[in-house]
Amino acid sequence: MKTHGLALMTLVAALVVYLRTLAPSITWRNGGADSGDLVTAAVVGGVPHPPGYPLYTLIASIFARLPASEPAFGVGLFSALSAAFAAVIIFYAARMLLSQMIDDQRWRDPSAFVAALALAFSPMFWSQATIAEVNAFSALLVAALLKFLFSTHRHRLEWVALVFGVGMTHHPTLLLFAPMAWWLLRHDAWTRAQKTRATLLFCAPLVFYLALPLRAAGNPPINWGNPQTLDGFWWSVTAAPYQKYFSSLGLPALLERIAAVPRFLFDQFNVVGAGLGLWGLTQVLSNPARRARRSGVALLLGMSAIVGYAALYGSRDSHIYLLFAFMLFALAIAAGIHDVLARLSPRWALAVMFVALLGLPIFNLAANFQSLDLSRDRVAYNYAQSIVAAVPNDAVILADGDEHLFALWYYRYAIAGATSDVLVVSRELLQYDWYYHQIRQTMSALPAIPPADFSARVRHVIDQSIASNRPVYTTSLGDWLAPYSVKPHGKVYAIERR
Repeated sequence: MKTHGLALMTLVAALVVYLRTLAPSITWRNGGADSGDLVTAAVVGGVPHPPGYPLYTLIASIFARLPASEPAFGVGLFSALSAAFAAVIIFYAARMLLSQMIDDQRWRDPSAFVAALALAFSPMFWSQATIAEVNAFSALLVAALLKFLFSTHRHRLEWVALVFGVGMTHHPTLLLFAPMAWWLLRHDAWTRAQKTRATLLFCAPLVFYLALPLRAAGNPPINWGNPQTLDGFWWSVTAAPYQKYFSSLGLPALLERIAAVPRFLFDQFNVVGAGLGLWGLTQVLSNPARRARRSGVALLLGMSAIVGYAALYGSRDSHIYLLFAFMLFALAIAAGIHDVLARLSPRWALAVMFVALLGLPIFNLAANFQSLDLSRDRVAYNYAQSIVAAVPNDAVILADGDEHLFALWYYRYAIAGATSDVLVVSRELLQYDWYYHQIRQTMSALPAIPPADFSARVRHVIDQSIASNRPVYTTSLGDWLAPYSVKPHGKVYAIERR
């Protein structure tokens, strides 16, 4: 009861904070620009940006339809629940790790409890729990994977395979934990039957990817890659448009990113938590128990793979992937706390435990509450609402940038719905044939064969809109507007022929 009571306290504490600071709508904060795309796809039965997130979109579509709430708030609630349960599972994973390395179990549960709360209220983890994004659900899958990897359950191979399979239907970054899993599982003797079951359990969830062509068949307004075709399906699930980010960084930028990792670590757990985690890691690696030492090496393998990926991936928000390394580090914090407590007398141990509670979760809670409170953030929603309300009902809006485009998609298709005929067009996506043909379904006068020149495609959309007496607007300016006359219209610009 004591163990499950601490787990329940972790869940309640995390949920109370997350719900209090939950964003009421889509948001541009905390790296949440994609929330407009994800929620809209969930609402309209569409396909969001690669890799398509078939499982996430299916679950999000349920939360988006909760009564008496905005779709994005419902999906944000899904994030809050995912993150809170992820913290609980980390509590259990920490207990399992500590059980491998200690004989004295007195401080095992309290140490795991403090580490779980330290993670729950760390800025990066907390920030993903309050927005309609995919990372909280990713954290839940990672937590489940860690729990099974550190368990002694006789069917843990099958459970690990199942979590990996489910994870692959969500985001391929779960494969970053493959070296860690291999290291922990290779030392056990698995029967042929277990290996067969594990293979089947890994493959079975992949059936969720069939949701992509099925959703695309309905021609939804959000339909990245149009995965009805084999090429479109492969383009989506392999995240083809983002692969270029792995070759976009030079050596100086790469080294700068790696050097920034310690700063991120201190930002998450402050000096006390970072020190305890580093000490705990040394204790796991030097523990007399062979299984504990293996777990220590596994933690290093996992953190190294994640840090390497976050450093090499050239997107502006790749640091978010460090979230998974911090989940591993939380396990090391539990080991550090327990080792310190085990060395002290009961009286001093209680005092140190009190300091740890103040120095880790409570300090983070107090220090970051104001900056992470999104409960009144409606900037993205208000931006899109003001634009759609200010243009004629049959207008065409050319949008650039994820923030502006996804916010407009969300308001137009998830909020306004059938009450509006505004067409929101991504100028940047017109470079892809699948998107050009998608727009052509609405603008049938466009040439059947897409022009090879990207600028020509944009001009065709503008010219055909004007020819059909549809007002055209853009959210940004650039040289591509040279053939046209442009004048401000609220937060957008009206485009006319010269």
